[in-house]
Amino acid sequence: MVGCGISSSRITAEGFGASKPVSDNDTEEGRQQNRRVEIKFVD
Repeated sequence: MVGCGISSSRITAEGFGASKPVSDNDTEEGRQQNRRVEIKFVD
C-alpha cells in the first residue's frame, strides 16, 4: 500500500484472532474466519 502512495503514518493494522473472534473455534471454518487482520486508513 505504501508503494501505491499511501503514507505509512496513515495505516494501522491489528490482528484480532484470539481477542475478538467473529466465529467459534470449534470447527476449522470458524478458526479460519478468526485468523484475520484488519487494516484501517486514517485521515
